Formats: sequence, C-alpha cells, structure tokens
Amino acid sequence: MHPHSAAVARSPIRVSAGARPFLLTAPSEPTTPKIARDFVAAVLRNTPLDPLLNTAVLLTSEAVTRSHLRTPRSADILLRLLTAGHGLRISVHDATLVRRPSPAVPPPARPPYDPVAEDADHGLWLTGELADDWGSTPYAGGPRSASLWFELHTGR
Repeated sequence: MHPHSAAVARSPIRVSAGARPFLLTAPSEPTTPKIARDFVAAVLRNTPLDPLLNTAVLLTSEAVTRSHLRTPRSADILLRLLTAGHGLRISVHDATLVRRPSPAVPPPARPPYDPVAEDADHGLWLTGELADDWGSTPYAGGPRSASLWFELHTGR
C-alpha cells in the first residue's frame, strides 16, 4: 500500500488464492471509456462474476469518463481489475492533481454551471448507489495523481 493511502480506511476485498489481477493502460482520449467498458466485459463475461457485468461496465464507464474529462490528453489512465470468487474491485488511476486547500487562501467562488462537472458528479452518485463499497485515494503513480475505486460483491 502506498504511504499516502495507508491511513485511508477501506474494507479491502478478501483476496483468495484464486484472485486474478487485470490491467489496462490507455491514453486520455474520448475513446478510452469504450475501450475500458469492452475490457471489463471481456474479463467478466462467462465467469462466476457474470451477474456483476452490467453494473461493473456502467461504473467503469463513469469512472474512466471522469478521469478522461479531468486529465490532459498527454496523461495515461490505468484501470486495475481484481477478481475474486465473491466479487471484484476496479480502480481507475489518473494524473489528476490532488490539491489540498491552503488555510491562508480563501476557497474559490463557485464556478458557473458546468454540464461536464455536473455529469461527473452524477457518475459519483451512481457509484455510491450501485457499488458495495467505493472511495477515492491518492495513488502511488505520482505525487499528484488520484485513484477512484469501487467494489461489487456477489453476495456469497
């Protein structure tokens, strides 16, 4: 675990002997969400985790789209998928700046309505409603990168 995320409390997915990691790296392009959806569907189709496929694909699409909209095209987006017998964890990592507000600087005024930002917030709402667990943490890929992760469980 990365030192910056070590203090973050999250209930880890139970990793069994049969757990399998899958990785996908893609540039921050408009086609990346579709590539990520297809990747997740290919991994989960015709497996014991197939009942989670539609939700996993939807939430992956939301997370990758959010990353794409927040990162420059020069950035890479990394998708990690960990499968286990009872569920899965998907993490989407990007080079989004994680800025901590300075106490000496007042918070910025609320920006005007931005439909892109509103759509990204809708994706987080969906994740909160559909995932069994989820969160956002700093990522070990660099000092200013972030990770959005979610878990889905089969109920076993």
